[in-house]
Amino acid sequence: MVRVNRPVQRLVVVALALVLLVPVGAIGISQLLNPGGGEQASESQTDPGNPENRPTADPAEQPTRPDLPRPEEPAELTERSEAGAEATVTYLLGSYDYMMSSGDISVWEDKVDPNCQVCVTFLQNAEQLAAQDGYLVGGAFDVHSTSFEGTGEPPATGTVTADFTQAESVLVDDPTLQSNALEAVGGQLIAMVAWDGERWRVTDMSIAPPEDAVSDAGGAADGDTTGGAADGDTTGG
Repeated sequence: MVRVNRPVQRLVVVALALVLLVPVGAIGISQLLNPGGGEQASESQTDPGNPENRPTADPAEQPTRPDLPRPEEPAELTERSEAGAEATVTYLLGSYDYMMSSGDISVWEDKVDPNCQVCVTFLQNAEQLAAQDGYLVGGAFDVHSTSFEGTGEPPATGTVTADFTQAESVLVDDPTLQSNALEAVGGQLIAMVAWDGERWRVTDMSIAPPEDAVSDAGGAADGDTTGGAADGDTTGG
C-alpha cells in the first residue's frame, strides 16, 4: 500500500512547496502548477512582471518583514542516533519561517541531501523569494511529535515521521503586488534520512495522505465491491 501511494504523496509535497511554501512572483503560481497551460500562459504574458494580473500595492503598506533570530542548532544534529535524526527534521521545520523571511538558506543546506528533489525545491523557492525582495510573515511550524524507524546499529538510514501544524501566514512575493494570505495547515511529514558521516541529511520528504483517504482506499482493497465497481471492475476478476 505504501508503494502504491508514494507517487501521490510526492506530488502533494511538491504542490505544498509551490503553493504553501513559496512560489509565485515573476513566474506566477498558475504557470508553476500548470506549465503546459497554453491559453492561460498566453493571457498572463500581457505583463511579464505580473503574470497573474494581481492588484498593485504600495510597498510601504505591506506587512512588515519579520526580523527573526537564526535558530540555534541543537547538539543532537551531529549525533548518529534516533534523537539526532528526529532533531534534524524538527530543526528543518522549526527554521522554516526564519529561512523564508530572511532568505538565509544555510539553515537547510547542510541538512538536506543535494539529490533530494523536494528539498531542492524548497531551497530554490527561498532563494527566488529573496531575489524578488519578498518574504514570508508568519507560517511558523509547530512539531507536536516525532518518531524514528532506522536500520543498522547505530542507524545509518531511517524514516522520521513528524506530526505538525503550520500557522497562517502572509506571503509577500513582490512588494509592489498584493500579498497572498495562506491558511494554517496541519498534517504528517514523512522524511527519509541518511547519516553522511558527520550529520543526518534528509534524502526525501512526503506528506502522509489524510486518514480518511487511507481508510477509504483500505476499504476498497479489503473487498469493498462498490469500490471495485466504481473502478470499472464489475466482474471482480
